[in-house]
Amino acid sequence: MVGFVERARRLVVETIRRFPWVGWSGWLVFCAITLARTNPRRFASTFNYYLEAADRLLAHQPVYDPHTLGAFLYLPVSLLLLAPLTAIDPVAAAALSMLVYAVVFSWGAYTVVARLLPKGVDTVSAAQIAGVVLLVNVPAAWFNFKGVQSQIIMTGAMMAAAAAMMNARWLLASLWLFIGIAFKPLALVMALLCIVLVPRMRLPLILAIAAIFALPFLFFDNAYVVEQYRGLVEKMWEIAASRVEDWPYRADLFTLLAALGIEVPSPAAIAIRLVFSLGTLYLAWRVRQAGGPRSFAFALMILSAAYVNLLSPRNEFLSFILLTLPLAVLALLLLARDEADWRGWLLIAAALVLGMWWNLTFDAIVKPAIVLVLDAWLIYLMIEPDRWRALIENPPDPALR
Repeated sequence: MVGFVERARRLVVETIRRFPWVGWSGWLVFCAITLARTNPRRFASTFNYYLEAADRLLAHQPVYDPHTLGAFLYLPVSLLLLAPLTAIDPVAAAALSMLVYAVVFSWGAYTVVARLLPKGVDTVSAAQIAGVVLLVNVPAAWFNFKGVQSQIIMTGAMMAAAAAMMNARWLLASLWLFIGIAFKPLALVMALLCIVLVPRMRLPLILAIAAIFALPFLFFDNAYVVEQYRGLVEKMWEIAASRVEDWPYRADLFTLLAALGIEVPSPAAIAIRLVFSLGTLYLAWRVRQAGGPRSFAFALMILSAAYVNLLSPRNEFLSFILLTLPLAVLALLLLARDEADWRGWLLIAAALVLGMWWNLTFDAIVKPAIVLVLDAWLIYLMIEPDRWRALIENPPDPALR
């Protein structure tokens, strides 16, 4: 078995060396196929919901249904962005959105790789490594692209924000987070960490979040907008208080605990989320205290992704693309320094398992278990932040592994 794994590793490395653009080739072929196969059957349960909700907003009808855990549950500003697309054919609207999402996702991957690539790596360029990162994410992207999920652009925007932070471009980073939140509010996790820990981003992000909530009032009657926010709050509370069995597509910490026979009541679940959020903030603060803009910005991204994929009450079995992208970046960063680094290969394996669809039972148990293991590793690295900084910013020190 060891020999087979070693041969497979060498084959992958030699293939990338001989064909350094294989990653981008595979990724672009994947994007072309998904664009060519765009049809309402494939995005009926996702992007079509967005368009229907945008139609209801334009018609001053109720957008949110608090009595169901499904349907539209993002911020009203998301529908303002989609409103112009309701005037064209749904297939064209989906294809155009998918194209924009794919560009932002790809740009986010490239910019972070370009910032993190260690000096002195001459065999491949940042662009070539980014292509491999994207290729690793094809399984995770497949179902998200099929449904034209907003999570694609949110993930790319969060990565681009992290890259901007690495260059101390605080306004640009805030703008990217504004875009991420506008499309999907889960990007608030990273934004809130930045508000607490990055003074230069505090005012821009507070203004950005205020603008996100205020923009609908410029286009619609105040009473109508207030009623939509009331419906959204009611719906989100119902989701947060829901039981594991109420939504069969869930895959998070509580589906794992349920499989182990541990039923967590709603108040306890909310308390656990609060504890994890404080722990996430503490780890990010530890990394911030150690200095190092690259290691800190990337820590914010990967910690936010791990929190969302483990604790979000609507994290689904296909939602792990938020984590698989930074995992693949970290894996390729390690392998660019040392192609035999077993941690890089394990991270790629984790990204592939998290990205693929197996079955609802497997995904509800194994995927959150993988994220828990990754969380434990991140805690080990960041609790002594020099370990994390050495991993991200410097050639690896065996003593810090």
